Formats: sequence, C-alpha cells, structure tokens
Amino acid sequence: MRFENFLQALDMGQCKDQIQRQALFDIGLMFVKIDDVVEESELVYMQDWLKSLDWDSDVAKMDYYKTLESKIDHAIAASEVEDFLAHRSSLLSDPWMKENALKLAEDIANADGDVDAREQSALDFLRAKLKDIR
Repeated sequence: MRFENFLQALDMGQCKDQIQRQALFDIGLMFVKIDDVVEESELVYMQDWLKSLDWDSDVAKMDYYKTLESKIDHAIAASEVEDFLAHRSSLLSDPWMKENALKLAEDIANADGDVDAREQSALDFLRAKLKDIR
C-alpha cells in the first residue's frame, strides 16, 4: 500500500490523547472502505496499525475495530459518511493531528491510483471540516 510509508513515518508518540488517536484511525479506516474496493491486505494493515497504537481504553482493540467496522459499513450504506467524518474530525484538536488526518485520507484515497467520486466527495468534505488546521 502506498500509504504504508506515511503511517510508518507518523510518530504516534506525538499524540498522547486516546480520543485523537482513535479519530485518526477511524478516518483512515473509513477511507479504506469508502470505495468498496477493499483488499484483505488493507484490512490486515489497519488491524496491525491499531495493534501498534498506545491504547488507554476499557474497550479491547479488536472489539473496538469490529464495532468501528460495523459503524463504517452502516455509515456508507446509509449515506452518512459526512456525518461520520464530521464527528471524527471534531475530535481532532491538535493542528498536527488535523494535518495528518487529511494527509492520511488523501494517501489512502490515492493508494489504488483511482480516486472515485465517493472518495473525492469525502476528501472535499474533510478538507472543509479541517480547513482551520493551523
């Protein structure tokens, strides 16, 4: 995956806030799934990324992942992607995290070389939500 290099370079140690880490992960997984072209390797990579995160929650990581995956599938099926992204982006308070959320979404959307209409619409929406990233 092309966004793998980005994720490896992302120093999650800069963010000590569990809510922001989860929101960043949530946005990433949404962009993996939004175009309905999901390879098993992408899901495995996202699960491995989640496993590598510092985690300070009563919910186990894989339980969180399974619940999140269901929420994303529902949001996509119900045309509620913007609501999902609006909520997650509102949880990002650090400018650094906002910048990285947008970079992550762009990298994932571009990973297969084809940004479809759903991805483009979601990217445009996320850019608007995170426009005050400085």
